[in-house]
Amino acid sequence: MSKKLVVLTLIALFFITIILRPPIAQIGPLLHEITGDLKLGPTEVGLLASAPVFTFGAGAFLAPWLLRRFGLNHAILLMLAIILASIVLRSWFGYSILLIGTLVIGLAIAITNVLLPTFLRIDFPKQTVILTSGYTTMLAITASVAAAISVPASEALGGWEMSLLITAPPALLAVLFWYPRIREAEPHVRIPSHSAKADTKAVYGSLIAWSSLTFFGIQSMNFYVVLSWLPTMLISIGVDPGAAGGFLGLATAIGIPTAMLLAPIMNRLKSISWLALGFSALSITGFASLSLFLAAGNPNNTLWLVISCVLISIGQTATFPLSLTIISTRAHGQSKTTVLSAMSQGWGYLLSGVGVFAIGAFAVSTGSWSTGLMIIVFTGALQAAAGFYGGRNRYIE
Repeated sequence: MSKKLVVLTLIALFFITIILRPPIAQIGPLLHEITGDLKLGPTEVGLLASAPVFTFGAGAFLAPWLLRRFGLNHAILLMLAIILASIVLRSWFGYSILLIGTLVIGLAIAITNVLLPTFLRIDFPKQTVILTSGYTTMLAITASVAAAISVPASEALGGWEMSLLITAPPALLAVLFWYPRIREAEPHVRIPSHSAKADTKAVYGSLIAWSSLTFFGIQSMNFYVVLSWLPTMLISIGVDPGAAGGFLGLATAIGIPTAMLLAPIMNRLKSISWLALGFSALSITGFASLSLFLAAGNPNNTLWLVISCVLISIGQTATFPLSLTIISTRAHGQSKTTVLSAMSQGWGYLLSGVGVFAIGAFAVSTGSWSTGLMIIVFTGALQAAAGFYGGRNRYIE
């Protein structure tokens, strides 16, 4: 690969990281405005909030097929083009197109999430760790920024439709800078055959694998409950919509330094059980605190809310890389690791989508977000137990 193509690829990677979270992160802060403008009912709101997470699960299963069908470079370009087209189209034709566009964006993002690590391992084998660290950090930063600026952008640009379009320029640049790669020969990617039944049976028959799925699924559910519903929760007790978006940014960003510091620690440890348990407990404490804050119904108790957001952020931003570490290190061999990854992320995201929708529906039916959050506290205990078991120095043979 020429130096020019390396530079273009790295620039493309930068813009790709900008568009893999914001198109989804924008929905939560704008949900109150979208609901009023389109006169949506509870079921429609719930579907819009939870739809992308369902497609994340489907994407984990579709990515290997796309890789075989189109090749790595073409598959990523196709996903970037679909994200760009969906961003542009989803704002202008009513609820149905908004929902479909958001679903398609979620699916394309999910597939790209699966393909990018493969691309990094092939094209930048010596820089994989540092690029992966930078890439995942950028995902967290851009999600936080998008959450914080969505409402101000809506106010400044004339509505939620224009606010949703602010990710179109970086999506276009990602397509343009990635395009030169399709002239290169497609890299050979070894994709385990579905006929490897023994590996699939070994993974699905392992308690370690089910612990990995449970840990990943519940921490994902918790993250997307925050991303989808936190502004709505806060607005329901009188918090200003713009401030609610700012608190969402806080709840997704403040823990980023913790995750960065955690990476070298995880590399030195054979067992990450106590880390998984400890940060899960921190997340549970944050959700319990937020539940009590909402029950008190005092939007002016800012310190209480800030503490809740900080605890949630540190717990969530730490358990995400911990869950990926369990997935990538607890199976011997590429084939078993691939099966474990598809199982954990595919079914885990589907579990997460069901949870996001169910908690929203439960809150609407009972009129209490506080009670809905207590469900997360109880499922968080299951997450902590699964993380402790899956994080041990044990392997799927």
